[in-house]
Amino acid sequence: MGIAADIRRLVDRTPFVDTHEHLWEESVRLRALDLEDESKMPAPDIGMLFSHYTDSDLKVAGMPGDALAVAFRWDIAPRDKWKALEPYYRRTHNTGYMMNVRESLRLLYDEDDLRADNVERISAKMRAAVQPGFYRVVLRDFANIEYAQVNCIEGPIFGETAQPDLLAQDLSFAALSAAGDRDRLAAEAGVTLKGLKDWHAVIDWAFETYGPRAIAVKSQNAYARGLDYARVAAEEAAPYFEKMLRDRGALEAAERKAVEDHLFHYCVHKATEYDLPVKLHTGYYAGHNSIPLGRLQGNPAEMCELCRAHPDARFVFMHITYPYHDHIIAAAKHWPNAYIDMCWAWIINPMACVRFVKEFLGAAPACKLLTFGGDYRPVEMVPGHAAVARRGLAQALSELVEERWLREAELEALTDCLMRGNAHELFDLERTLKNWNKVQ
Repeated sequence: MGIAADIRRLVDRTPFVDTHEHLWEESVRLRALDLEDESKMPAPDIGMLFSHYTDSDLKVAGMPGDALAVAFRWDIAPRDKWKALEPYYRRTHNTGYMMNVRESLRLLYDEDDLRADNVERISAKMRAAVQPGFYRVVLRDFANIEYAQVNCIEGPIFGETAQPDLLAQDLSFAALSAAGDRDRLAAEAGVTLKGLKDWHAVIDWAFETYGPRAIAVKSQNAYARGLDYARVAAEEAAPYFEKMLRDRGALEAAERKAVEDHLFHYCVHKATEYDLPVKLHTGYYAGHNSIPLGRLQGNPAEMCELCRAHPDARFVFMHITYPYHDHIIAAAKHWPNAYIDMCWAWIINPMACVRFVKEFLGAAPACKLLTFGGDYRPVEMVPGHAAVARRGLAQALSELVEERWLREAELEALTDCLMRGNAHELFDLERTLKNWNKVQ
C-alpha cells in the first residue's frame, strides 16, 4: 500500500498538459446565461453533465431521444429532469463516462453522486459558477491542468480565444483537406474558386493566417473515411476538383477520394512547413449506431504508411485507436514520427487504458506517449476526466513497480514526462503565445 499511495500522490500533484478539448469559449457560456431557452447550449444544470458522451451511453441503454432532450432545456426544473434521467443513469452507472460524472461532482461540488435530494443543489452551484474567470478556476484549480489544447468545432478552422495561455488552439484542417465549406472559406481568403490551384491558395491563406498562432493542426475526417491517403498528383486531382465545383460536389467515390488524398498530403506538407504536429482522429466513434469497426481495424496499418510518406512530419494519433490499441504500440515503437495520445480513451475504457500504459512503456520510448486530453465541450466535465486518468495512470505505474518492470528511482522523471514533459517537447506553446501577442 505504501508505494501505491506514494505514486498516487506524485500523480495527483503533477499537472497535466491537456492535449485535446472541444471547449466552448468562456464568453459563449456567459452569453448563454442571458439567452436561456433561446440558446442552443444545454442549460447550466445537471443536464450539462449528460450533454457530451454520457448521452451516448444513455441512448445505448435504451433512453428515448425525446426524453433525453428534456435534460437540456432551460425551462424545466432539475428535479423533473432527474426523473427522466435516473432510470437510465442507473443502467449506465458502471461506465467510464459516468465515472467521470461522479468525479466531477466530487471535485467541483463536493457531492458523491446524483440523487433526487441533491440535483437542485448541484444545479444551483453549477449555474452560480458560470462567471468571468471560471474556466481558469475549473482547469487550473480543480483539474490541475497547465493549459488545454482546444479543437474548436464552432467555426470552420480556428477558434479565436481571449485566453490563449489557457486555451491554445488547433488549426482544423478537416474542411481544408476535404474541400468542405468551400464558399465560406474562399470568401474569407479572398479567393475566387475556379480550380485546384485556387483551393491551394485557400489552404495557404489558412496557414499564413492561423498557423503562427496554432498549437497543432487537427483532422477528424477518419469519421468519414479511412486513413488510406494515397499520393495523388495535382494533375490527377485537378479535373475532379473542377468537376466538384461545376456539379456542386457530385463526384464518384473514387474521384472524391483522389481529391481528398491530394489535399490531405498538401495540408501535411504545410503543417510541416509551419512546424505544427498533425493530430488525427483514429479508432472509436463518438455517438452510437454508426461505428464501422471493420474499416477502423485498418487504422494502425494506415498510420504507418502516413509516417513513411512524411518522415519530417510529427503525427499524433489520437484516442489510442481504441479498440485496436495493441497495434499502435508497434507503430510508436517503430516510427520516430509517431506519437500516441490517450485523449478521450480513459473514459471510453479505463481498464483498457491501464493495460495500454503498462504495455506501451514496456515496448515504446516513453517520450512518444501523451496521457491526457478531456475531449469535452462542457468545461465542468474536464476535472472528472482528469481524475479518472490520474487514477488509471497511478495504477499502471504502481503495478509496473510492484511487478518489478519499473524502478522506484525512475518514477518522478517518468511521471513528469508522461503528464506534461512530452507535450511541452512536442508542442511549442511559447512560440504560439508570442504570435498571439502580436495580434492583440
